[in-house]
Amino acid sequence: MRARAMSLGLLMLSLAASGRAAAADAEIATAPPIWITDAGGARFRVRFDPGERLIFGAGAETVAGDLAGLRAAPAFGVELGLMLRSDRPAPGWDVHWKRNHELAHLRLHPAAGTRGAAVDGVLYRGLFLRQSREGTLTLPVTPPFALPLPFDIGVLAEVGHLRGALWPEAGGPPIDAGIVYGEVLADFWRSRQPGRWLTVGVGGRYEIGLQRDAAGTLARDDRVSPMSTLAVALHSERADGLAAGGLRAEASHRWSSARGWERAYRVDADAEVTPLALNDRPVALFALVTAASSPDLPQPELRVMAGLRFSQPLR
Repeated sequence: MRARAMSLGLLMLSLAASGRAAAADAEIATAPPIWITDAGGARFRVRFDPGERLIFGAGAETVAGDLAGLRAAPAFGVELGLMLRSDRPAPGWDVHWKRNHELAHLRLHPAAGTRGAAVDGVLYRGLFLRQSREGTLTLPVTPPFALPLPFDIGVLAEVGHLRGALWPEAGGPPIDAGIVYGEVLADFWRSRQPGRWLTVGVGGRYEIGLQRDAAGTLARDDRVSPMSTLAVALHSERADGLAAGGLRAEASHRWSSARGWERAYRVDADAEVTPLALNDRPVALFALVTAASSPDLPQPELRVMAGLRFSQPLR
């Protein structure tokens, strides 16, 4: 009886895995075409890839230096960057790595109110999600054992995360240079479509902060988060790439060489809608919201930016 029950359980697991694989192939096959041709023979691009393009954006922004009082300073910012991602998995795949890369993705604020020029962005960020057709992780034992998982696993890597004033003023906010950040994460969405994930991760970071005190003396602050940063991220985009958006919340328990153990928080949200294309190049409306609170900041900050984003598709 026990052997029969085990056989039935294995059969049900096999059927469930087959169903997931068939659904994955169907999800990939339903991707809309990139180009269409009208009755007159003219070709139009109707699908864009937000993860495979050069971008340049510009818009107005509001910087609130106090989240409680919301004292806002109007300003202007520009955005640039290079996005790359892996191809979609081919039908019949077994294991696929969903890869998203950001290179020199920076937002520059030439005159951020009374705070002077500022920057926010990353020199390199890579998101790598391992997807198994059968929904398992094979353990290298003898004999090998396939461990079923209710999520995909992956890693996030960052090098050169910059945030803050390009030239710190006396008593003002610092410039934070994130040397390296690594995060181990689980993706509970498990979507085979590009640009879709729901991740929970634990990470570690090393960064350096440069800040001037009231007397104008430049001080260095080394900050280490020894795998004590918890992050939750949600991102989605339409299959045709004409709308996308995401939300990321991060809480960090870190050690500072200037203040000892402390906590820092940050929330990032973004949205993008593409209403038109010029010469088959998308022109999008975008909005970005960033909120940050940490002991190194003179006060909590809220930054909102909205404008136009121009893209050069790379495929």
